[in-house]
Amino acid sequence: MPFLNVQGNKVYYSQNGNYRTDRPTILFIHGAGGSCSNWAHQLTRIKGYNLIAPDLPGHGLSQGSAADLISAYREFIWMFAQALDQGPYVIVGHSMGGAITMELALAYPDILKGQIIVDSGARLRVNPDILAMLSRNEHPLEMVKYSYSLTAPQEVLEHASVEMKKVPTEVYLRDFRACDKFNIIDRVRSINIPTLIICGQDDQMTPVKYSEFLSNELRRSTIVLISNAGHMSMIEQPEQVNKSIIDFLVHV
Repeated sequence: MPFLNVQGNKVYYSQNGNYRTDRPTILFIHGAGGSCSNWAHQLTRIKGYNLIAPDLPGHGLSQGSAADLISAYREFIWMFAQALDQGPYVIVGHSMGGAITMELALAYPDILKGQIIVDSGARLRVNPDILAMLSRNEHPLEMVKYSYSLTAPQEVLEHASVEMKKVPTEVYLRDFRACDKFNIIDRVRSINIPTLIICGQDDQMTPVKYSEFLSNELRRSTIVLISNAGHMSMIEQPEQVNKSIIDFLVHV
């Protein structure tokens, strides 16, 4: 299993085979409480690129602790990218990962060839009831059904609930606090790199209007809406998401 030493911790990452110098490298950043496994459908099905998805600190198989600031995750990904030494990169971020990606684009544009924002927004407020539940060491399992489309099979929701229970509530709490503090509404239009914005049409966590705002603010952006998908569009409709990603990468 591949690991990198970042900030004194062993960081796990998944990749699609051996690194090739003749191929661009795409980094995938998971969302709150997630891991690199969230990108399994992308890492196994998108061909012709070096695809790498790390577990953020304190997530999955990575050492370290979850952060309660997006800027802390931004610095971690920057250091991870430096340690990989395969840039410039296209970075793909889902939800909280999208926030991290946009913060990278603002702070370190030179390491990016482009960015792909999946089911995210320039501001990510979190329901106070969810934060309160996590503070009581309770998993907000009710949130699962709002993370998928209304047509998602019951077994998908049950699997997601099982996976949520495996993640310590402290990790979710710190991640959601980071999301709740995140707000680049007044700065996002400063991003000037090619951007693809992907959003599930049925996303209830970060509704389509969040992506439409990004599309209006980012001058070099394209928006794609994914049918029959909610907040976890890359898992629910990987074929649509992957096609959108591949079409974007050809022109970056």
